[in-house]
Amino acid sequence: MDKQLYEQQYWTLYTDFLDMFQSVKYKGYNLAYLCHFRSLIKKNESLFNRLGNFSLTNNLIHTRQTGVEIQDKFNEFLTKYPIKKRNSNVRGPVAYHDVYHLLRLPNEQFHRMNSILLLEKSSRKPTITDRTIPIHYLQDYMNEPDLEGEVLIVNKSASKIMKKNQHHPLIHPAFKQRLLEQFEVIIKRINEAEDFFQKVKPSCLVVGSTHYPQSRTLVVVARKYGIPTICMQHGIISSEFGYIPKVAQVDAVYGEFEKQWFQSHLVDPDGLEIVGHPRFDLLKNGAAMSKLNFYRKLKLSPKKKTVLIVVRGKKELLEWRQFIKRLNRLGSYNLILRDFPNNGKHSLLHEFSNLKSTKNIPLYDVINHADAVVAYSSTVALESMLANKQVFIFNRPFPGYVGYFDQLGDLVHTSPKTLARAVHQYLNKTIKMRKINKKQVEFLKLAYPNQNKPSGVRLIKLIERLTSGKGR
Repeated sequence: MDKQLYEQQYWTLYTDFLDMFQSVKYKGYNLAYLCHFRSLIKKNESLFNRLGNFSLTNNLIHTRQTGVEIQDKFNEFLTKYPIKKRNSNVRGPVAYHDVYHLLRLPNEQFHRMNSILLLEKSSRKPTITDRTIPIHYLQDYMNEPDLEGEVLIVNKSASKIMKKNQHHPLIHPAFKQRLLEQFEVIIKRINEAEDFFQKVKPSCLVVGSTHYPQSRTLVVVARKYGIPTICMQHGIISSEFGYIPKVAQVDAVYGEFEKQWFQSHLVDPDGLEIVGHPRFDLLKNGAAMSKLNFYRKLKLSPKKKTVLIVVRGKKELLEWRQFIKRLNRLGSYNLILRDFPNNGKHSLLHEFSNLKSTKNIPLYDVINHADAVVAYSSTVALESMLANKQVFIFNRPFPGYVGYFDQLGDLVHTSPKTLARAVHQYLNKTIKMRKINKKQVEFLKLAYPNQNKPSGVRLIKLIERLTSGKGR
């Protein structure tokens, strides 16, 4: 697969989509810009399989687009909805919106200011355990309860466009269904957001992502009411597909890597602030579970060193199998597995008797009791570094990869065998010699600076500046 071509054709499809549906509007909002594009094409496997193929090029409207061009289009889009001048006397609560459990803030963060948690109604219970924090559900707000007619008008307009462009690679039965579903969600969210902002009058809106229609629409509508918006960085920028476009007034990023990367994609530096993430502050507390209980629960040997292996479903399954086989040949270790999603049913667990699932054990307990961590290009790798654990990365370049871990040099491996050898060599040094690699130490200085100042405090300082009327 041609990685560069894959990326270009993905962004070209996105550009085609935005231009194709630019006339579909509701209350003046261009609905295409509020959609989650990747999920619109996700079920069209034939299209995804052709993204790295030149045969797709001739069927597209635009050519050779990149994430830079997409961000430029969104910069222009946002100028059509200028931020209304805010009333400095507004002292409403800070609204924290969570969708798909991406916000991941510790309970303490909500008590640092007058706060409310803004959720989507679902059958899943909210992750928050502190019942003193007020919870609002956006579906309880609606200034126009009957929207069937409005949805029908938009659907007819979109259907005409799809019929006119029926030979475009985007137009697929799954795409048609998902698009109309997202348009309906967005129309409802526009009305819910307007009603919520008018009644609650929050001083600031903090979201966990602006990628999904539920949160992106909320952020764009907030501009109309002069409400400052902050988007937390929910994970490392491993793939650019998950972080472009930037939509919120300010993105609270982890470190210098993100600032430089976003600016290279035409993001105004005034819209970026190094904050880190408040959940990482909890790493300094150490493990809540004792090492003895941890070993007992997972039936580990206290005489062996423990290696945490972080995988993502069935991705690179063959390579991870090779890594475990080679590591087992080199030495005798406790191997523990963290999967995403962490359901405890990973096929590797059935193949290796010394590989144990960490399901139902808090991640930070798992990290703190590991002697070394081996991971794919994952946020868990950064969290492990912050817990002062030696980390090794198994990484093969993939479409969208931004080179986040490249500065780690020989701590990054593309071969399962050399990866296993590096882990074995590290674990068999004497305790005095088993220091954290200097490249990892230098990496953290850029990836997560200002570790001595809690991220939760930095976030509050940012909110205070934005709500004071003094801006950035």
